[in-house]
Amino acid sequence: MVSEQCVALHGFTGSPADLEPLVRRLEATGYAVACPVLPGHCGTKEDLRTATAPAWLQCGQSAVEAALQAGGPVHLIGFSMGAMIAGWLAARYPVATLTMLAPAVYYASPRPLLRHTAELIKRSFAKGGPTLRDLRSRLDRVSQTPLFSVQQFRRLVRMAKPELAKVTAPLCVVQGQRDELVEPAGAEYVFQTVASQEKEIHRLPRSGHMVCFGPEAEAVCRIVLTFLERHRRSY
Repeated sequence: MVSEQCVALHGFTGSPADLEPLVRRLEATGYAVACPVLPGHCGTKEDLRTATAPAWLQCGQSAVEAALQAGGPVHLIGFSMGAMIAGWLAARYPVATLTMLAPAVYYASPRPLLRHTAELIKRSFAKGGPTLRDLRSRLDRVSQTPLFSVQQFRRLVRMAKPELAKVTAPLCVVQGQRDELVEPAGAEYVFQTVASQEKEIHRLPRSGHMVCFGPEAEAVCRIVLTFLERHRRSY
């Protein structure tokens, strides 16, 4: 029996851990999952400073080509910036499906970032809420991102956005309506722009950006698995 392949792409300044709960469920269901680390990520600030948008796209290309060579259908799954990379790839490769989680079509301006930080401060003092360590980690992540890297992130979005109209693979979009880092309207843009005949969009009313770890994480896994199973082939 040929395994169906999934290529899962993480977000900007993130890591494969962004998608870990979903990946575990996919593997338990019998999918072979590749989660490449995008260039410059999971290392030092200097590593990220040297990474470019074309390098991120090339990383995704290499992963998809390896999956296609392994045989069996390939399902693309991307989170945030990874969703934009996945969309760019789906316009170029014969993938079975495309799943975009919180696609970074319209990325955050300083205002939502500050609003999110303020919410973290308030919740830090609530019982069971994030700790000050969580707040410090979030602030460090934002403040230590090199300006060059932010520019490359924006460049990638500009490169990927026009390619969405060429996507014809079945599409599933999942978006948290309380997303503090990308505008939820980006999910609507994706849904309206792709040329796919089969497409669906799921809006999560209680979720923020990290949909795989939010209050509706179980729903995210269920949505994605149901979508993939509908397009799974029999051998």
